[in-house]
Amino acid sequence: MKIWLQSGTPLAQSPIYKPYYDSLVKHAKRVARADTVVEFPDLGKQYPGAARSRTHLHFLAHETIKAAIKAQEEGYDVFVTQCLDLAYDELREMVDIPVVFMTQATLAFYSQLAPNFAFLVNSERLLHFFNEMADRYKVADRMVPGSYVTFAFTDYANLWNSPQPFIAQFREVAEQLAGRGATAFMPAGLYLSQWLIDQGIREVNGAIVMDPLAAAIKTAETMVDLKRIGVQPCRAGAWTPPTAEVRQLLAKEFQA
Repeated sequence: MKIWLQSGTPLAQSPIYKPYYDSLVKHAKRVARADTVVEFPDLGKQYPGAARSRTHLHFLAHETIKAAIKAQEEGYDVFVTQCLDLAYDELREMVDIPVVFMTQATLAFYSQLAPNFAFLVNSERLLHFFNEMADRYKVADRMVPGSYVTFAFTDYANLWNSPQPFIAQFREVAEQLAGRGATAFMPAGLYLSQWLIDQGIREVNGAIVMDPLAAAIKTAETMVDLKRIGVQPCRAGAWTPPTAEVRQLLAKEFQA
């Protein structure tokens, strides 16, 4: 089984991302089955506005759709989005291989392990975006109001090389959320989750720290297994795909 796990960053284009990339590869090997290959292709292009402006996310969604089309053409069994779950409707229209939306998969799985959750993300702006996803996935009634740390994207290497100040900040925010009643944390972006795994931080005051990469990989494997026995996604109503002719015309626009 081959899993295409799309990054929202140009992982191989800058040494600043190397600790994060190495963490992803190591953890994926630990999580995936022996016959599963997980690959982390680069974002096709680096766009400005990495502070997660809406326009930046629009361009990321465009690259994500292009990547999914390429994954299908190259014979991958399943496509996994980054934790921003971009192109939620478009991906189902444009490809037939299973698509796993990382945050959706993680929140669904951890609903079996904890009675509620809180987002713990890396900026105030990103927190608004994740709160909107909670509304989309109908899980807001299980959500404790979240919070954020202030780790900048330029802190990638420092997080792994000099982690202590960042650990202290994370614990301070996490303890506040646990004090509000949170029993699980959804850390995002994904680099925050990977960094916590590498620091051995799996819980804070009894509240568990979610593992989005593991949840996404295991969901991807399950979706491929289910497809092989005939379990298919809904293709009616709002999820009716375009005709093959229209899809082909749209795919050509992404290749232009």
